[in-house]
Amino acid sequence: METTGWFDGKPAKIRRSGGTTEIFYGGAWGNIPGDGHGHVKAQGGSLGEFIVYWRLPESEGGATVIDNWASSERLSDHMSGLW
Repeated sequence: METTGWFDGKPAKIRRSGGTTEIFYGGAWGNIPGDGHGHVKAQGGSLGEFIVYWRLPESEGGATVIDNWASSERLSDHMSGLW
């Protein structure tokens, strides 16, 4: 299922499948996902409860913030307009 919402205050495209949620946000020229977009992957629970991968958009440096399958960073702390 694909929908839209907000991630860290930016418009986002959200894809859900099983217990995985993927978020694409902050693409160039407002194109989501577009060149330079950020990418978040969360797993656990029906909505993907814990962030296991997070790469910032190029506009914020493009660094990988989380690449840890045992992360305790909660997706719900960053999402709005979806729940």
